[in-house]
Amino acid sequence: MLFTDYVRTDDKPKANREGDFAFLDRSVRPEIQRVREQLDRLFEGYPGSEKHELIARIRSRNNVNFRSATFELLIYAFLTRLGYTLRPHPQLANGSTKLPDFHVIAPDGTEFYLEAVLASSNDGSNYPADAMIATALDHLYQSNHNHFYVEVSTEGSPTTQPSGKKLLAKVLGWLDSLDPDHIASSVEENGFDSLPTLIWEHEQLKVMLRPIPIGFEQRGTATTLIGFLDGWAGIVDDWTPIRDQIKFKGGRYCDLGMPLLVAVNFGSFNLERIDEMQALFGQEEFVFNSEDLGAEPKLRRAPNGAWRGHKGPQGRRASGAWIFNDLQSHNIASRRHTIYFNPWAFHPLPDCLNQMPHARLYGEEVRWEKGVSLKDVLEL
Repeated sequence: MLFTDYVRTDDKPKANREGDFAFLDRSVRPEIQRVREQLDRLFEGYPGSEKHELIARIRSRNNVNFRSATFELLIYAFLTRLGYTLRPHPQLANGSTKLPDFHVIAPDGTEFYLEAVLASSNDGSNYPADAMIATALDHLYQSNHNHFYVEVSTEGSPTTQPSGKKLLAKVLGWLDSLDPDHIASSVEENGFDSLPTLIWEHEQLKVMLRPIPIGFEQRGTATTLIGFLDGWAGIVDDWTPIRDQIKFKGGRYCDLGMPLLVAVNFGSFNLERIDEMQALFGQEEFVFNSEDLGAEPKLRRAPNGAWRGHKGPQGRRASGAWIFNDLQSHNIASRRHTIYFNPWAFHPLPDCLNQMPHARLYGEEVRWEKGVSLKDVLEL
């Protein structure tokens, strides 16, 4: 089993700095119990010789380790239920000391390697400041008020740790001075812009809070103070992280002598198909005629994709990209995935993968086809 066997009583929401595994392991909420049971069920089928390494990563306090390990577990469970045979961390015949995540034998006997990786639009450059903000906001998550939740947004970054205790005391004192019925009437008459705002500052950090009245019948039952949190993470974009991971993993093992499928789990709730295309084939750009600026610009792709560069096709050791949209342990049934076949690959992927949702390039046109879903195959 992945999780601790004990009687749980804690139903508090996940705190900002709480690890994914720690939250799943301690929460008594029924929906979290279902996630634990599901992961335990999938883990039972994982190869015994590799379970120790996988369980160590899943139980890690590091969320990256947890998410990468559960991603590999879900891929293993999904493919084996479709009749594929997977061997984790195979030794390579080309002499490389690096080990791909899986050697895969398809039901028709064809073989390929599979590498699973995470990607994110958050570049992580402001992680220390983000961690300090999260620590302060945890005091709001872990507290409550009889009459209000709060909407929270932030601007700026601190260089030293903001006091969560001082923030909480200021917020609770402010909420105690407000009339929930008056606030609710004001919103009904004048909209949410009429809500009062509290601004709390620490160095260059501003925390803006607005009260959200709790309905009369639910007053006194809140288990947290935060009703809505407007995130502070900086966004780079939704395609370059995918491109960079495919390029890196595609060139990691030299020539494998057989296809390599790179599975990328991108941590964005709403990944668009245009971003997947830009990652593989290049960024969309408009080109203007310098001699006739009034003319209609032409749309083309820049030569900066994982599989298409300034000299034409590139990244040909990556035979395909299997892109997942924010697949996590609690949302498996609702997440989409697509395998993109690299039209210029040295070793093309086997056609049996056509049973997956997939996309192929035909001339200048990419065509998408439907396929089996995670929900159906994993019986969720």
